Amino acid sequence: MMFSKQFLSTLCLVIASVIWGTAFVAQTTGMEFIGPLTFTNMRFLIGGVIVLPFALRELYKIKSLKNKKKFTYIVILTGLSLLLGTYLQQYALQYTKVGNAAFLTILYVPFVPIISRFFLKKKIHWSIWLSVSICLVGSYYLTLENSFEAQFADILVVACALFFALHCILIDEYFEIIDAPFTLASSQFLLCFIYSLPFMFIFENPTIEGISKEIFELLYVGVMSSGIAYTLQVFGQRYVKPSTAAITFSLEGVFGSLAAWVILSQFLTNIQIFGCFLILVGVLVAQLLPLINKEAALNRFYSD
Repeated sequence: MMFSKQFLSTLCLVIASVIWGTAFVAQTTGMEFIGPLTFTNMRFLIGGVIVLPFALRELYKIKSLKNKKKFTYIVILTGLSLLLGTYLQQYALQYTKVGNAAFLTILYVPFVPIISRFFLKKKIHWSIWLSVSICLVGSYYLTLENSFEAQFADILVVACALFFALHCILIDEYFEIIDAPFTLASSQFLLCFIYSLPFMFIFENPTIEGISKEIFELLYVGVMSSGIAYTLQVFGQRYVKPSTAAITFSLEGVFGSLAAWVILSQFLTNIQIFGCFLILVGVLVAQLLPLINKEAALNRFYSD
């Protein structure tokens, strides 16, 4: 039985969302003996090494590439945006619930078209502003009952969502230049490792003993979340529309909250669940309303 490229790409994105959602638990429990910078650094080292052998097979594509300068520029920015988003999320998980972090992270979905509008001059549908408004109300209810410390952590997660939105945009720009998914995946991971290495030693005191005590969490996040899930994202975004990818990625918040409930016994209050619901609705509004309007316009055209 043959599956279409679109189906397989969507399946890649769903699997990535499940892995990312459950990885929130490992990210939370993996900082007992090491700090967030060390955790972030090690996860990307593991992920980069896992994908590197596959990336080496794509070297011939880079050698024949004409616009190497733009290619290098995009890869560097992709790694930087991924690191900043990941570190802010990792730091925030020390002070906020997994459910909060998971649902606030998916705010990057409506952020993608907004960033595209201001930096790439792309037109955006009016529903984006409605989506952002709903998401802001949802974020308010989600963080309403938190302490000041937790609320500050939630703000950091919103900032992380901005960097993840930029990361998604850069991936799309990358594939307009070259079709080499493993190269991008491995390069961005290893760049994250290099970028964070000096700061890890400046701001934290990593030890081999501490890292070894968190080896299970690091392997799960490094291999599954970084090595496999981000590679699945790179593969998945090649053959599906950005709207389909965004809707699929929004499931990350649901999977993250369920994993926190089952594994960590972290419960959200009714008002926080309502906030999560509004964020999910806001994300879906951003992606579905433009499609509905487009379909209606096509129907009117053919009926005339």
